[in-house]
Amino acid sequence: MNHNSQHRTEIFSAWREFITAFKSLLCPSRLLFILVLFMLFVIQVARSDDSGQSEARILNSKNSSTETVLYYTLRNHTGKQTVDDYYGDLRDSPHTGLCEVKISPTGYRSLTSHLPFYVYDMNKAVETIKEFPEEKFWQAFEQAAEASGTNKVVLFVHGYNINFVQGCSRSAIFQQTLDEHSRLLLFSWPSDGALVSYTRDEADIEWSQQSLETVIRKLMTIYGSKRLNIVAHSLGARGTVRVLQLIAREDDSKKINELVLLAPDIDADYFRSVFPDLKKIAHRISLYSSENDQPLRLSSEVHGSPRLGEAGENLLVLKGMDTIDVSISGGREVTGHLYHIYNDNVRIDIGRLLSDGEAAAMRPNMKTLEKDGLPYWMLLPAEE
Repeated sequence: MNHNSQHRTEIFSAWREFITAFKSLLCPSRLLFILVLFMLFVIQVARSDDSGQSEARILNSKNSSTETVLYYTLRNHTGKQTVDDYYGDLRDSPHTGLCEVKISPTGYRSLTSHLPFYVYDMNKAVETIKEFPEEKFWQAFEQAAEASGTNKVVLFVHGYNINFVQGCSRSAIFQQTLDEHSRLLLFSWPSDGALVSYTRDEADIEWSQQSLETVIRKLMTIYGSKRLNIVAHSLGARGTVRVLQLIAREDDSKKINELVLLAPDIDADYFRSVFPDLKKIAHRISLYSSENDQPLRLSSEVHGSPRLGEAGENLLVLKGMDTIDVSISGGREVTGHLYHIYNDNVRIDIGRLLSDGEAAAMRPNMKTLEKDGLPYWMLLPAEE
């Protein structure tokens, strides 16, 4: 038997074994499970080669987009030259640069949007990492600030369980919600990017606070209180709030424009106590919370106290803060913790807040409710 004939025989034999195994799975529940896995596989491997940008950018577009994200990271060099492994999860001195991320819709949104669960409908790939000296990094910000009086910066502090590449990819998606006058800066602290490393991440965000304070103070000096917005997610919000509290107690004049806390993993009672300090230095504070946030529910059980990002009976409403409940906004992402990335309704709302400065009461799909005599807002699903 020649080599080709033997190869065909092996293929046919493997195929018969597959058919035999498959027949044993032919029950309704298993068929449904297989169907779901197949759909996930097809969606994962799908690619779109369209180019160009629509008015609404990737949010409602079938086109691909390449986003450039500036970063300030405290992660170590691994010694490897691949994009995925260039930075590790160990603590190090600051490194600065940019990453280029290609985002391509899968083309299956019309299908996936009708599923009862969320399926990623975009592919993200960090294609390039360009590191350059910190001096050059800050010079670029200073030049951008001087070039236009409308130029703004959004400092984004990621949360727990995020490696460097994930941080760049998600920041690129988030940056798409911003207008052309806003530049996102990713503060990448050395999260392990592992579910089992929560306590290590807690220690690492605490260790990172001194450098985070340096970055925030630098941006305050360059941009001033009208053009600096700070957005922090999950565990990153905990470190951000503690830094801002320290700054506020030294100088309680206005320092930042918008402070946006997304699913913050912060003790709600602690936040209530430091809120007066934060209010002194921020023109506006917005809290996004959800009743469907599973990681925060687990964190609440671990710490024995409600988390700031929880809604429902634990929803925190304070005078002088815009609380937005996104529990029914339409997101179907499994954890309920990443709505700022995978829920278009939330992304658009954040974009209006940061780019246009629109108050919650003026933004679309907002329903005004009340708790303890104070107003808060429920983000409704977008009208079809």
